[in-house]
Amino acid sequence: MEISEFEKRVQRGFARHDEGEVVYLSVPTIDECGCFVHGFMTRHGGVSEGPYASLNLSLTREASPENKAENFRRAVTALGLDPASMVLVNYEHGDGIAAVSAEDAGKGFTKPTDLPKCDGLYVDGPDITAVTLHADCVPVFVVDRKGGRGAVCHAGWKGTVKRLPQKLVEKLFKEGSRLEDIVVGIGPHIRSCCFEVGEDVSGVFREEFGEETVVSMPGEKDHVSLERALLLQLQDAGLAPEQVTVAEECTFCRDDLFYSHRRDRGVTGAMGAFLALS
Repeated sequence: MEISEFEKRVQRGFARHDEGEVVYLSVPTIDECGCFVHGFMTRHGGVSEGPYASLNLSLTREASPENKAENFRRAVTALGLDPASMVLVNYEHGDGIAAVSAEDAGKGFTKPTDLPKCDGLYVDGPDITAVTLHADCVPVFVVDRKGGRGAVCHAGWKGTVKRLPQKLVEKLFKEGSRLEDIVVGIGPHIRSCCFEVGEDVSGVFREEFGEETVVSMPGEKDHVSLERALLLQLQDAGLAPEQVTVAEECTFCRDDLFYSHRRDRGVTGAMGAFLALS
């Protein structure tokens, strides 16, 4: 199937949830299976102020540890999860995947992390909530809709080129999931309308995925479609388009909903993606 046809046939749109002041998004196909608690937070519902207003989940930006702790408490409470169950990805903009269990709860939050460098977290047991952080990079949920195992990742452009989401699909398959039972949600991220790059980056995408992922405009720098690069690799992994749901919001464009590292020149907060077995 041509990628343009695959792209037309994927499911579109995440579901919006308003829990008090906290607003988060979820993947409808994952909601339907009833096996997971998950969500991608917007910037609404926290206590941070100024450029970090209001649900800033970045642990490295903003000075107040009290604000960050309260923001995480509000986020996980909105999902009905235990704050003590959280484990944070130890990201490096790569393709590493770490399997986490209840023994890892608190790592990156209330205790130092000893996880290997990783941008993806795999879960197959109770009492653990995998957390990744985002401010333009793509949150990707990959789960077995029959239950038992799932993963979430932070896919920046480097992780996308290294095919991290495809590797998560392959991880679930290796652990016993059937390909036809795997569903994927590609969350809000900086889209091709705003992801302007130099030739060093667009050239890498051309080499790995072909011209389909690069938008060339006369007199302007190239723009890259992370969505299309992700869809190409999910197709290569053997998924049908109906197994994939794409959120259509651009984090750069939607300053009312999302932080954006590029738009705000680094003076901004971060959103969180959360996944736990129910």
